[in-house]
Amino acid sequence: MSHRDHGADGWESADFPITCESCFGDNPYMRMTRADYDKECKICSRPFTAFRWRPGRNARFKKTEICQTCSKLKNVCQVCLLDLGFGLPVQVRDSALNINSHYSVPMSHVNREYFADEHDPKTRAGLDYESSFGKMQPNDTILKLQRRTPSYEKNRPKICSFYTIGQCKRGAECSFRHEMPETGELSHQNIRDRYYSVNDPVAMKLLRKAGEMGTLEPPEDESIKTLYVGGLNSRIFEQDIHDHFYAYGEMESIRVMAEDGKYDQSGSNQQQQGSIAHTGLISQQQNQHSQMQQYYMQPPPPNEYSHYPSMDTQRMGAAFSTQESDGSSTSENNRAYSSYSYPMPPHQPCY
Repeated sequence: MSHRDHGADGWESADFPITCESCFGDNPYMRMTRADYDKECKICSRPFTAFRWRPGRNARFKKTEICQTCSKLKNVCQVCLLDLGFGLPVQVRDSALNINSHYSVPMSHVNREYFADEHDPKTRAGLDYESSFGKMQPNDTILKLQRRTPSYEKNRPKICSFYTIGQCKRGAECSFRHEMPETGELSHQNIRDRYYSVNDPVAMKLLRKAGEMGTLEPPEDESIKTLYVGGLNSRIFEQDIHDHFYAYGEMESIRVMAEDGKYDQSGSNQQQQGSIAHTGLISQQQNQHSQMQQYYMQPPPPNEYSHYPSMDTQRMGAAFSTQESDGSSTSENNRAYSSYSYPMPPHQPCY
């Protein structure tokens, strides 16, 4: 029987997957299974170590789809193939940062295998040629479209195919979703198209959304140097604003109007929103704010009786209040104060 060296063949062996926060899930007690050389990468067609886990209670099982070499070359997640830093498709990231990574990875079978073998040592050492993704500064388009919080909706179970034809007999016990599938351009998604940033419907939708967003042009009059910053609360001071904007240039003065920056009534709030939207700077849909209120919750009252003897403060020599039995003999001033005494230790018999 011939012996085969998987390392010499370029097969990948890893201890942990490269995934984004959304695919990893919010379950801190997750169980992950690992299978060496169990799947074939859908990009380079080479065997790699596959991982499988369930990100949440009501989520479906997730598994890695591409190898770590292809993931590091594009800086994408092994499961959803979205950018690890911004949570955006590759086509949106490359278009916003002016990166031409369409031809960085070959598309033919022989060239893909040769390209992956050449870059395996570099990616394992952290010297891949696409490591500049983490060093590039995001522009305004990236900051508007990036996902700042993880989205766990894509971890939901898939739609039950028997329910769509009306033949599902499991009912509430079915582990799949009982919903009708949505039809449209987003229903035709492909892993290769997303990786090579070609004809990705999700990316095209985000790019159209970015084109519809309005941009604020600097005024032609260069003497205008006043910048308004809103949405501040009492916890932000002048020094915080100075430290944040100091990197963009020198500032002549900072003026904080705490009382003028908040509305007295909700009606004035709506009027200000309408005036801002009427000028054309911000659309009416993006300028909806509700009146906010702050509440202070009192701490819960202490329990009347301690659950354990060790929790009883009176048995540890602490002061406790004594109630006067005779209310007629004490005055109103003395009633406002309670007397404190220390309990005496129990008498121990002598032997």
